[in-house]
Amino acid sequence: MTEKILLNGATTAIGSLPHKDAAEAVGFILDSDLDIPAWPQLPARDFMEYMIPQYSEGLPFVKVDEAQKRIWCEIPEDKSEGLTEFFEKFLAGEPEAFAHSPKTTTGFFAFVDELKRRGKKFDCVKGAVCGPVTTTMGLADQDKRPIFYDVDMRDAAVKLLAMKARWQVRKLVPYCSKVLIFQDEPVLAGFGTSAYLSLTTDDVITMCDEINDAIHEEGALSGIHCCGNTDWAMVMAAKFDLVNFDAYEFARTVALYPDAVKDFLGRGGVLAWGAVPTTQDIDSTDIDEIYARLRDGMSALVAKGVSEEALRRQCVLTPSCGAGNLDEKQCAKVFDLLSQLRKRFRQQ
Repeated sequence: MTEKILLNGATTAIGSLPHKDAAEAVGFILDSDLDIPAWPQLPARDFMEYMIPQYSEGLPFVKVDEAQKRIWCEIPEDKSEGLTEFFEKFLAGEPEAFAHSPKTTTGFFAFVDELKRRGKKFDCVKGAVCGPVTTTMGLADQDKRPIFYDVDMRDAAVKLLAMKARWQVRKLVPYCSKVLIFQDEPVLAGFGTSAYLSLTTDDVITMCDEINDAIHEEGALSGIHCCGNTDWAMVMAAKFDLVNFDAYEFARTVALYPDAVKDFLGRGGVLAWGAVPTTQDIDSTDIDEIYARLRDGMSALVAKGVSEEALRRQCVLTPSCGAGNLDEKQCAKVFDLLSQLRKRFRQQ
């Protein structure tokens, strides 16, 4: 059964904002009329709030050069001691041992503080972790080899992300009826290309579902965000409750997988349409164009036999990606258009 909050064009945010001040960013999010407020990543504030550094904290052998904006794993020939310590902490089963720190997630802590101060309980709030494919393909060792290819390090990274997801759920649940945790997977846009030929469908589903299982065990909902084209049948075969994609640029690519969409919607899954651009297109677009593109994307699926009623009911609306590469004025326009889109979607 689909959660009521994830229906009929409910709105939420994706990832980053351009703000440098965490309190301002959180105030912006909570005052943006979102149905599902989300804690903001602030990459303009600090290198440690970039996606890979933000979620690699606590992984064995990680090294960071903040001055050079560089992160890597310095993996020794005998890695048993570091890995044993890590897996002992994991097996103890306490997410607090893998908590984010204020150094890497200023927006998260400011978000929780402001939720507590305002005293309002939301139906749903959103958190996020870097997806396991992006983490293990994006973080390399001292020889510039992605840690994906080191089975032990890959396993540790997935378990780290699962525990960070659990920790976020436990921190956010006092302020809402349901927590939604996204796995952000930009690297999946390259799935099937020459750069990722060794990455299989089974690899992706197995890694993502280990985190999905952890999220579900905490009583939360799981989603995935991919801001490019990918194998959507593969994504929808995993245990996600919600699949978010860039509907401004790539809506019609999802229509290439009508059977997968039917199955996904049939089991209560939700499509989250990233309908408002977070590129420089935001300067020239308007609500008419955005709504027309959304309708075109849905019509392409309906033409393939997908239920229009299900598409409209099991629908969340979002920006196409994080807004961290925009300026604050452009960012404000993104969220204003998102609010307008929800109103028009529900009216129509």
